[in-house]
Amino acid sequence: MTKQTPVLFNSALDIAIDTVKGLGTVCGDEIMLVRDLRGRIRVVVRGRYEELLDNQKLALRKCSQKLTEALGAYGFPPDRAVLYVGDLEQGEQVFVSSDRLFMAEEGGLKVWLLDRQIIGQDWVLAPIKRKTTNRRVTFFGIKGGVGRSTALAILAWQLAKKGKKVLVFDLDLESPGVSSTLLSKEYLPDYGIVDWFIEDGVGQGNSIEDAMIAPSPLARDLQGEILIIPAYGRNTGDYMPKLARCYSEFSGNASKPWAERLQQMVEQVERKEEPDLVILDSRAGLHDIAAVSVTRMNADAFLFAVDSEQTWRAYEFLFSHWRKYLPERELLKFRHKLQIVAGMVPETGMKEYLKRFRERAWDLFRDHLYDKYDEYDEAEAQTDDAFSYDLSGEAPVHIIIPGGVPEAFIYDLSTEDAPHYPFPVYWSRELQEFDPLRNGVGVDERIVEAAMGSFMAKAENMLFPREENV
Repeated sequence: MTKQTPVLFNSALDIAIDTVKGLGTVCGDEIMLVRDLRGRIRVVVRGRYEELLDNQKLALRKCSQKLTEALGAYGFPPDRAVLYVGDLEQGEQVFVSSDRLFMAEEGGLKVWLLDRQIIGQDWVLAPIKRKTTNRRVTFFGIKGGVGRSTALAILAWQLAKKGKKVLVFDLDLESPGVSSTLLSKEYLPDYGIVDWFIEDGVGQGNSIEDAMIAPSPLARDLQGEILIIPAYGRNTGDYMPKLARCYSEFSGNASKPWAERLQQMVEQVERKEEPDLVILDSRAGLHDIAAVSVTRMNADAFLFAVDSEQTWRAYEFLFSHWRKYLPERELLKFRHKLQIVAGMVPETGMKEYLKRFRERAWDLFRDHLYDKYDEYDEAEAQTDDAFSYDLSGEAPVHIIIPGGVPEAFIYDLSTEDAPHYPFPVYWSRELQEFDPLRNGVGVDERIVEAAMGSFMAKAENMLFPREENV
């Protein structure tokens, strides 16, 4: 007797999608797959079993049996393979959940997925609607130690020199860095971000909002301002118990996801301070806390990287996840808010390094966030909300921006204003222990210009177009 090959996690979802497609529209034009924390998958359909027609009951019984047989360890017994909305506490909310992901459409049937994950969910959810209008940018690195916090501090200083009001949130709560770079201990406010989340959990976050903002002395003699909302304050007390609780999904007003609570806090400070730019310093890695900062806060995102196999593979995990699960229209909007940054460019062989880095970044965007096309139809593109890309090496990438009168762009490997073309930050021995507040030294403009002049100019032009620059 031949031993049956087990179904593995990698193939289970595709098997489930192909199986439920066989239902057609006999049970309606939408069907929901739910994947639990173990990876097991079952189906949710509208209505109650006893209310279904005989042909619908028969189709679902056959589908249940097929799912059980096809999914193996990632399935359920036939009597538990299908759930009915009318029997669920959430009811119809299941089909309008903001967490649902579009998977496929065939013959008028749309297949959705609710993926019950511990982490990973926020990387593919739509941005949260916001009421404030100031620019935002997230500083993110797939790995630490790439010069992200130093670049953030210097960009804030550069903009303050030109009269901008910059508001910095230190969201790297596990490893606060930018707070200490821009605020020495004596300048810390009473409280920080972890305190706000703890107090908001019992409905009194607004009681400390005015006591969690402090001006950075780095901007004391500049035209503009740098305001810091640090991870912790002088009265935070025992940090670890607060950190362990600040990611809880509850609020004094109602149960809310962490992402919505963060948006609430940021908007409240934005309305009070009216900054020109908000900078979100994200934690590194693939945790959902980073996902919120990069994908859900309506912010541009600087993606810091170094030219190493580990870095590109990690970004490939993330980009392929976006490619697979983000709805096409959201992906079209989102990918043009990204900008790759080449951190720690070495002093020797920098030209060759940047050429190699640019090629790897082009491969990353081309293979995962740029769409393949067979023939570019300019007349069709003028009427459709579509992006068109060519995947053949260095061939041009044709882009149509959706909404209003389409604007046409052509990107290739060497297009400098494309998201894959890196903003360079050059390695500098003097900046390895960057501490601008120590002994009142401040920022050495000569060193900064050599290491980050190009990055600052490109970042400023991206965030504040030339006609807006001071």
